[in-house]
Amino acid sequence: MATGYNFSAMSIDALWQIHEELRIVLAAKMAAQRQEIDERLRDLDQFSASSQRAVTALRPKAGPFYRNPDRPTQVWSGRGLRPRWLVFQLAAGRRLDEFRIEADSSIVDADDARAQRHG
Repeated sequence: MATGYNFSAMSIDALWQIHEELRIVLAAKMAAQRQEIDERLRDLDQFSASSQRAVTALRPKAGPFYRNPDRPTQVWSGRGLRPRWLVFQLAAGRRLDEFRIEADSSIVDADDARAQRHG
């Protein structure tokens, strides 16, 4: 890139003046670029949040598939972390199938098929 400056022939004061001007111009350009990137990120965040809400709305609600026999009000859908009561029961040697709710056989059959596919 040809500039027309002979930097090695310039005085320190002249070089310092160019340095200061460049610093100011670079700072302004970087601030403008940062603002543009921030605006793009805000747009992406809004898009991401709205699409996440749409995906969540389309996801079917999970009914309870497992029930604590000691406290029947404690149920688990099979999604997310296992509840403590189930972890303790499994650690005591019981099997997950022992806690399955058999209310809707079509849901249970679908769950069995999924479990068999995933090992």
